[in-house]
Amino acid sequence: MKRDSLSKKIFLYSALIIVIAMSISYTISVFFLERHFISERKEEFPKIAREVEYLISNSKNLDLENYIKNLKEKKDITVLIMAEGEKKWINNRGGSGSGFLIENLESKKFFIKNQGLTEAKILLYNEKIQNRWVSIRTSLSILNYYKKEIGYFNLLGAFIAIFISLIFGKLFSKKFVRDIEILQNNTKEISKLNFKSNLEIKRDDELGELSENIKVMSEKLEIAINDLESFVSNTSHELKTPITIISSKVQVLMKNENVDLETLETYKTILRESYYTKELISKLLILSKLDVLKSIKNEKVELKELILKIVERYDYIELSKNLIVNLDIEETKVCIDKEFLQIALENIIQNSLKYSEDDKEVNIELKNNILKVTNKMLPNKNMDLEKIFIPFNRGENFSRIDGNGLGLTLVKKIFLLLNIKYEVYIKNETFNFIVYLK
Repeated sequence: MKRDSLSKKIFLYSALIIVIAMSISYTISVFFLERHFISERKEEFPKIAREVEYLISNSKNLDLENYIKNLKEKKDITVLIMAEGEKKWINNRGGSGSGFLIENLESKKFFIKNQGLTEAKILLYNEKIQNRWVSIRTSLSILNYYKKEIGYFNLLGAFIAIFISLIFGKLFSKKFVRDIEILQNNTKEISKLNFKSNLEIKRDDELGELSENIKVMSEKLEIAINDLESFVSNTSHELKTPITIISSKVQVLMKNENVDLETLETYKTILRESYYTKELISKLLILSKLDVLKSIKNEKVELKELILKIVERYDYIELSKNLIVNLDIEETKVCIDKEFLQIALENIIQNSLKYSEDDKEVNIELKNNILKVTNKMLPNKNMDLEKIFIPFNRGENFSRIDGNGLGLTLVKKIFLLLNIKYEVYIKNETFNFIVYLK
């Protein structure tokens, strides 16, 4: 599955934040702009009324006219004053217009009115000052226009902000992402047990601290794995030596003509168990090597020759069980680690011979780089194919057959290491092991 780059995610998250911010701004403008506007005007209109009252009281007619004119030009606020004893408004342009009946006017009251023909909404505030009615009003319809303009500018601003975030996001994330890629590559090398990479990133933040921690972890892992390799190698060698001596001594004792049957059986048991222990140590050593293996070799391997040698090596099983081994093997060459492939194929073929019914056939076929090993099974109705690769796990009916339950565990680990696909299934009481070799 292809993953998005971190720089792309940074840009997308930045753009998303901008879009969300702009959306919230637009929503607030649409639903709360008019309320805010009305609230501000309700605070301002009484102050205007006080200023008008002051100018009227001091007979500053010119100042009053200029003040009303400025309100109209700068804030779109209209102030109408009804002359004393009149029933018509005198507007700030010197004209007059029909107004409300005096008896219908209420002092210091706010209300919203739709004008006649235009149906424009206006906010009105009337107050009686010195036997005169002063009406202060402003249009609310203009807000609808402003809302649209705000929406346009929000949209334009969002595009500009996204464009700017793209530029700065690329510049900002370039080094940030590069350092993360260095850490990613180094951790991949560590997963391959390669501890020689340069892990240092000079940063005074969490990435720098993470780099330092990975470096320390890498150094400690390298020491631990080297110690483990030495321990396993030395321990295996130390164990093999006494077991080999025991086997040799027992074989000498068995050649003594004066040995009674009971003692001879005891010697055979000791010899058999020593062989078992030696084989177990060898397989455990191979398993430990697989767990800490740093590299594999690639060499040309002739599969037909290799398989024939393996079959020949285990011909004693074939003879002891009176088996017929059918071989159908093509000349096939692969480029692979020969040592580990041989170990895997030995265990597969050995198992097919060991766990086959007596007097039956074992088929080994290699065609088109596909190896098929099949054998008639010993009765074992409860065999769980998912468990046969678990270390030391053996079928309940196979306890009488020599083995340690590590063979298929080795096969699975080696195939995983060599990237070889395989499948195992049972059909018509026949065990099938299919290996897909490249």
